[in-house]
Amino acid sequence: MLLCQVSLAQMSTIKDTLLTHGLPCNGHFIITDHQGNTYRTVQIGSQCWMAENMRCTTSPSGRQWYHNPTFTSHSPLFVPYVKEHRVSQYGNLYNWAAAMDLDERTAKKGNPYHHQGICPEGWHLPTADEWTILFNTLQGTRMAGSVMKCPSSLWESQAVTIDKECGFAAMPAGTFTEEGLVNLGFNAQFWSATSFDRNMAWYCGVYSYNNNSENNLDYKCYGCSVRCICNE
Repeated sequence: MLLCQVSLAQMSTIKDTLLTHGLPCNGHFIITDHQGNTYRTVQIGSQCWMAENMRCTTSPSGRQWYHNPTFTSHSPLFVPYVKEHRVSQYGNLYNWAAAMDLDERTAKKGNPYHHQGICPEGWHLPTADEWTILFNTLQGTRMAGSVMKCPSSLWESQAVTIDKECGFAAMPAGTFTEEGLVNLGFNAQFWSATSFDRNMAWYCGVYSYNNNSENNLDYKCYGCSVRCICNE
């Protein structure tokens, strides 16, 4: 049974939520991307999520990606972890254009809904509203992060006690910026499909130092993790 311990005061509510919603999605226990990578799933409330970060290294549409980990504005970019075990733990990091599977021109605008991006067929990059539904299912933005994090020594400065694996299993993959890889072990940032303007888009943030999970803005050129949500 999948369960995260948060505090005695909130345990019963969180426990009831996870007992009901912490299992693999019915009919979608394992999904496969266009490169043959497989991912576990988890049902949380009415939503079916991937329970692992995307690991693909090519665009499903055949679009040209820039694989070198160099800072760029809008060109589709994926940032590989050098060591293979890190890819299996953290997945890869993608700028917004790569996550959305858009070209440089299109990535500067647009706010598509249920946009597939690099997700497998039948899945899509979640919108900011869909992330908000997840937070609300897991007791709101001030507590959702504690439930979304998986128990692992990879998380630094753990603010809550987690004694069993969470269904969502967020991993602290950090972010790729002009300074290189930052906040590895401290933050998980997941892109949404919701653009703010030509330079920024919304992402879901989960942090080692508090229980929060919330939508924030970051530059589209930065590299973040990608989780997908089922279209159904």
